[in-house]
Amino acid sequence: MKKLLIFALIAAFTAVLAGCSFNFTTTSTSATTFVTSTTSYTTGTTTPTSGTTIIDIDQIKADVYQRIYNEMYESIKAEVIQNISEDRFDEIYQSVMLDLLKRIDTGEITVTAKTVIDMIYEVVASEANAVIGVSAYAADGTTLNAVGSGVIYKHLDNVYYVVTNNHVVAEGTIYKIALEDGTEIPATLRGVDSLVDVAVLYFTSSETFPVAKFADSNTVQKGTIVLAVGNPNGYDYYRSVTMGIVSGTSRYFDINSDNVKDMFVGYIQHDASINAGNSGGALFNLDGEVIGINVIKIAATEIEGMGFAIPSSLVSDICSDIEIYGVSKQKPVLGIEFIDISTGRDYLTQELHVTIPSTITTGFYINSVVTNSTMDGYILPGDIILEIGDITIVNTTDFVTQFSSRYRVGDIISVVVYRGGSTLTLNDIELKQNPEA
Repeated sequence: MKKLLIFALIAAFTAVLAGCSFNFTTTSTSATTFVTSTTSYTTGTTTPTSGTTIIDIDQIKADVYQRIYNEMYESIKAEVIQNISEDRFDEIYQSVMLDLLKRIDTGEITVTAKTVIDMIYEVVASEANAVIGVSAYAADGTTLNAVGSGVIYKHLDNVYYVVTNNHVVAEGTIYKIALEDGTEIPATLRGVDSLVDVAVLYFTSSETFPVAKFADSNTVQKGTIVLAVGNPNGYDYYRSVTMGIVSGTSRYFDINSDNVKDMFVGYIQHDASINAGNSGGALFNLDGEVIGINVIKIAATEIEGMGFAIPSSLVSDICSDIEIYGVSKQKPVLGIEFIDISTGRDYLTQELHVTIPSTITTGFYINSVVTNSTMDGYILPGDIILEIGDITIVNTTDFVTQFSSRYRVGDIISVVVYRGGSTLTLNDIELKQNPEA
């Protein structure tokens, strides 16, 4: 399929360069609906429940042709660029590709199940090999505290950088990279972002290891086919691969059911099976790029197929910070414990006997402030925060979504609070990282 399209495009380029128009068709086949069986596990157990997910053929086409598009670019360029500038080549290439995509949309060119399968095989045989094992040992070097997954994402000289989850390395003192043949390589922890749950290690080796590429996760859409690669339940299942689709983006959730969104990251939700040991492993698209780092799943008897990955664009920024500074400068922590007035007003007035003016219908009532956090020294227990930065508080979900996407450590903001019967504006507050980091 790929060779056919490359040949057709080279022919099209030849025609364009010769001043001719060019048309081609292929036999159209009927649309196909792919059905995959997925499995969901309760974390820490091996009891599966099965479900079924219908994959949208239109999204499959988008994934497949994006990869074909990327790979054809260099192949065609080598054939036709001899007598034209690179800018002219790009201009013609875009024109021909637009014509090709129109023909894809009208069904003149179709994607087959074999095309998708071949692309999955290619990812598994190449890019997926950048996923390795990460072992965290106690200080004695023999007691294994944690086993997880990691992704080699950077190579400088003979130094390799690996991203994993903070919770994989948090209980350890000594770290090792585990290879499929049982070999272990000593690794050094460069730094962590405990809020987002990212850690960066590095190791030195004269051997050559595959290096994964981060995708722009901001372009990820629902329905995108994904492959989760990691070490579920330990190294006996080294580099397992499961398949699913993106079920949603920018997902926030409440871990302890207290009506506060605990996870301040816009996660990628997917239904590829992940289990204990997959933590820190990669979520690939069919282009062989990492769109996320698997971190958590919702485990309940009435829920299946709900795994979450940290978006790759955020992971990439955090990794860059940790490489340079040893800490992440991405996600600030306000350091406030609060009750959302939009949902907790009755509780505040009836149970805690807090007096709230009738004119205040939204905001965060502050219970406490974390020492050395962003709000320490500015916000007091009993304050009602009305605005943070340029965000007017409506409810927790709305605030978390906006704040997470707009602000980074080091930004300077103002906060509007209601205190003692008056509304105050507190200026020049610098956003800080997690004081526990």
